[in-house]
Amino acid sequence: MRLAKKQKNTNSKTSSNLSNRSAVGIDIGQHAIKMVQLSGRSLNQIQLEKYVITKLPKNIIKGNKIQDYEQLVTYLQHSYAQLHTSAKNFVAALPQSLATIETVVYNEKETDLDLDGFAEFEVSQIAPVEEMNFDYQTVGTSVVPVGQRVLLTAARKDDVEPRIEAFENADLPLAAMDIDLFAQNNAFSFWINQHAPELEHEKIAVFGIHATQMYAAIAQNGQILYKQETPVSTEQLNQLIQRTYQVTEEKAAQMMNAATKPSDYQSAVADRFNIQVAQEIQRVLQFYYATQSSEQYSNVKHILLTGTASQQPGLAETIFSHTNTATECVHPILYATNSNKIDISQLQIDAPTLTLAFGLALRGL
Repeated sequence: MRLAKKQKNTNSKTSSNLSNRSAVGIDIGQHAIKMVQLSGRSLNQIQLEKYVITKLPKNIIKGNKIQDYEQLVTYLQHSYAQLHTSAKNFVAALPQSLATIETVVYNEKETDLDLDGFAEFEVSQIAPVEEMNFDYQTVGTSVVPVGQRVLLTAARKDDVEPRIEAFENADLPLAAMDIDLFAQNNAFSFWINQHAPELEHEKIAVFGIHATQMYAAIAQNGQILYKQETPVSTEQLNQLIQRTYQVTEEKAAQMMNAATKPSDYQSAVADRFNIQVAQEIQRVLQFYYATQSSEQYSNVKHILLTGTASQQPGLAETIFSHTNTATECVHPILYATNSNKIDISQLQIDAPTLTLAFGLALRGL
């Protein structure tokens, strides 16, 4: 996302700019701020330097809306102080629900506009340009209609600029504002490129079960073909645990992540939640298949899961039984090289919550 309208598109970075780069991805959720610092000479040599998770009180963020910017600034400052770094290359994200994401086709022979002007014209079809922040990226060619496929992202300044200002007030000026769905995609593109090259050209479905929503993205060759946001979330799992065992939200969160759970947890909680997730994933795939033309039709070959709630025992098996599609739980941050400052055992626990921050830091490199 462009932080100012006058900026030019900067997606065509070259690897020469990556030397000794360091970036901090900042993911702000309803319950916590997650900061991840990466360094790398290239996108093939990524090292996890540090990370921090700072819990937020309930009154700061509700869903995807920031309720108290002043308190958020204080917590951002505290979180960065806990990171103990001098890195100043920050990337954060806007929630997908606050953005318009479209793929359009640009053919210079059919318009007098250059690509910048074409993108601005398309944004004007959503809302007056002066009310919007936007960015675009060419993502391939289109046969019908003929032209370049352009991924266009736009959001209202009223949603973008207060967030940018919060980071500036915290003395954490942003190098870029991404979309959280793209951050998830970045993280899994890294994992596929480095550790599952056999999936590089396959059609995959990534489901991130985050704090207040599940992000579904069907992708191929690193490009998102279909996206959907659903209400299945870690928060829903927490509420199920609260109801089942008559415990507080905090106690339910502890039970969710505990190595030892109540003897009836699998049948009373995990199985019920797993079926709910599997049915939602089945619906997403059905919607996607319904949008495909007969010429483009092909099945999703692999389902990938991330997020705290994806750790429920038996979830991958339940999804496979509903979809007949190979399913596994992957947390991409675990596949970066670790600096000697990283507590490996703690990272194993925290990794499911760090996928978006990791993807944002990758964007900064």
